[in-house]
Amino acid sequence: MSADPNSIDVWEAFLDPQTDYSLPDFAAVTPATLLTAVRTATDFARAEVAAIIADDAESTFFSTTVRFESASVPMTRIASVAAAIESNHLRPELTDAVSEVWELLSATQTEILLDVDLFHRIEQVSVADLNPEDKRQHELTIELFVRAGARLGEEEREQMATIAAELTTLENSFSRALQLDTRELAVHLSEAESLAGMNDDQIAAAANRAADRGVDGYLLPLNNFTQQIVLESLSTAQTRRHVLNNSMARGSRGGDGDTRTQVADTTALRALKAHLLGYPSYSSFAIDNQTAGNPDAAADIVSSLINPANAQLDEELAQVKERYGLETVAAEDVKYYLAKFRADEFGIDPDEVAKYFEFDTVLTEGVFRAATGLYGITFAPYEGVTAWHEDVRAYEVTDVTERHLGLVLIDPYSRDTKRGGAWMDQLVPASRLTGLLPVVTLSLNLAKPGPGRPTLLNPTELTTFFHEFGHVLHGLFANSTYPSTAGTAVPRDYVEFPSQLNEMWRFHPQVLPHFAKHVDTGEPMPAELVDALIASDKFGQGFDTIEYLAAAMLDLSWHSLEAGDHITEVLSFESEVLAAAGFSPLVPPRYRSTYFGHVFASGYAAGYYSYLYSEVIAAWVSEWFEEQGGLNREAGEAFREAILAPGYSVDPMAAIERFFGTRPDVAPLLRRRGLAEPVTEKDGEADDAEATTAESEPGAVSAKWDHPNHEAVAADLTSAGIEPRIEVFTEATPNAATAAEALDIEVGAIANSLIFSAGGSPVLIMASGAHRVDTAHVAELIGVDSLDRAPKELVREATGQVIGGVAPCGHPSPIPTYVDVSLKDYPVLWAGAGTPNSMVPLTYEQLLTVTGGEEITVVAEES
Repeated sequence: MSADPNSIDVWEAFLDPQTDYSLPDFAAVTPATLLTAVRTATDFARAEVAAIIADDAESTFFSTTVRFESASVPMTRIASVAAAIESNHLRPELTDAVSEVWELLSATQTEILLDVDLFHRIEQVSVADLNPEDKRQHELTIELFVRAGARLGEEEREQMATIAAELTTLENSFSRALQLDTRELAVHLSEAESLAGMNDDQIAAAANRAADRGVDGYLLPLNNFTQQIVLESLSTAQTRRHVLNNSMARGSRGGDGDTRTQVADTTALRALKAHLLGYPSYSSFAIDNQTAGNPDAAADIVSSLINPANAQLDEELAQVKERYGLETVAAEDVKYYLAKFRADEFGIDPDEVAKYFEFDTVLTEGVFRAATGLYGITFAPYEGVTAWHEDVRAYEVTDVTERHLGLVLIDPYSRDTKRGGAWMDQLVPASRLTGLLPVVTLSLNLAKPGPGRPTLLNPTELTTFFHEFGHVLHGLFANSTYPSTAGTAVPRDYVEFPSQLNEMWRFHPQVLPHFAKHVDTGEPMPAELVDALIASDKFGQGFDTIEYLAAAMLDLSWHSLEAGDHITEVLSFESEVLAAAGFSPLVPPRYRSTYFGHVFASGYAAGYYSYLYSEVIAAWVSEWFEEQGGLNREAGEAFREAILAPGYSVDPMAAIERFFGTRPDVAPLLRRRGLAEPVTEKDGEADDAEATTAESEPGAVSAKWDHPNHEAVAADLTSAGIEPRIEVFTEATPNAATAAEALDIEVGAIANSLIFSAGGSPVLIMASGAHRVDTAHVAELIGVDSLDRAPKELVREATGQVIGGVAPCGHPSPIPTYVDVSLKDYPVLWAGAGTPNSMVPLTYEQLLTVTGGEEITVVAEES
């Protein structure tokens, strides 16, 4: 058997390259060929591992690390083929074979990653003379083995192997059950009157879906989300209730489509896996190697938006109630009335808007044109490709130098054999190791029109199209040596950044006029409609943000369970989590636990927060592009080379910081979601008093503080005889370094409010930002056994505030407090004021007074 992963027998099964792109021949896919291919790939990997272990020569990067990477290539390619089939066109005769593929791949990968002899050989590799990319590749390989359990004892490794197999089975089972229940819960309506509010094309599509199923009347299939797009159109409350109830019932009705057992068992096993690896929870394990770094950072960004999003939602609903004379709005009616208000307030007819977004025109004159304008690449139809379905279109991509860059396969339409939602995948990842060009896929779930009818997109579908194409570009621009770090093979909380960034072009004045042409007349979208569409885009953001945050909080909560926890009352746990976090039943989460395929079947476990985390970067970079003039080829090519092309061959956030000179902040995200007023030139031309304030207090804004936490801090300061002078900043200052930079002061003058746990009880240490707290030293000084950084739950319970915004006062009840004596070296100190974007100035004496704190040294002298 050849050691070259591109020449082994597996390709003869059905991966014999089509054209020049090593594209699998999907026409040859049968259960037999699929299983032959996966067995050949796994046999190849095992043989290569055996050869690496048996090699008597010294372990080198190329003989060991690179050979291991090559050994994995056929398995990765088979996985990509199986994923394309399973997600886009899972024919009944392939279901069992695809499940067996996943089980074989999982078992083989686990076996290899737990092989201590192989791991020992890899650990022996010297990295002293490696270039930066190779050194990083070796470090990532070591990390891969360690996170799989290679350093555990024999008994624990056996347990890890068992857990991996069970999790694979559970994830496959969840996926199958959800697909079944989603199909069965499609809303079947007998009378046309029930579809009142839907347009002719939508009604025709519903009739066609019913006919395809062999039933009379109309069928409304369910998409992935809780909220169904059709809810915005249906004018009959009873039908809306029927649709939402069916959507929310998925996975919880008993029978073959029930997923509650899978949810309970999966979360319990993941918690046990994390425990074996030394983590307190699966979220700690999963986020440890992500951009966020830890669950607290992920939870804090989710929590920080709940209040402003709730306030925005309340304002939106108040406007709806006033306009339509409603006393209450039911859960099934919210989307309908938000859409109705948007149409009435901004003069937008959804059906009329859709006539300006014809799919083919959007594709060629919108999505493709934006990519050409920014990066210089061009697209041309590519004939002769056999894909998984006849609806799939292929396009060859050419670089500005006329070099062939790769192939894009686009599958636009919904079908019963296709999972819901929209996604991009790397069918063939590009890398210098394999010499292969990228083949990437883009899948949507648009309703297929009748013969001769155009495919029209609503604004949400338009956004989704541009979003997924951002992933496509990330995959096409891959320029890494190794396939495991190529293109979109980056952390989950970073991978959504390029896609969310690409959304900026959908309404951009340099792009939209080229594709927003009336499908019948060819006339461009009127300027007043464009303005109304952009203005209306932010209405409803309160609702959209809340439903997303609720799902993200559910995900983090499920994966914060500890080993031994086994929650069988799935829906009760869900209700408790959402109620405790302050979410209203009026806005159910974007996904309920029982149909949360992202986290229970698609690799986003403890990672759904990543959309928000990535959006922070995307919103920030979109403002940068606007500063460069929008579609600026020079800026686009520099961005492509520095940020998109390297994939995970460099640290993503380090690349961001090198290219932009700083790290992103949250303010552009708030503006993007309409949760904060945009910064304009006029804002900078405020009165002289405001300008003076900005000069005297760098980074501060003159807006009055009105957060409840600010009020609590001010009350305690006033009680202590101290005038409250809380400053609110335009950007968050969650740590000493960012606060010192915003205030233009020494970092030592920042009085950090650090909550520690002493046997489960909170202790507040006021420490200078110039050094870290020596917890062993302080524990001995204050007479406790140990001090540990408090979990976010204890911080919130003790202070009523969040990590990154804790103040020295304003807490529900007094906390034992100790003050770092080195703070007295500074005439004015700055401490947190209850939120991550606020600070309050105090003298050392005032700090002692308001906290009642005891003076201590927080660093031992010998340190």
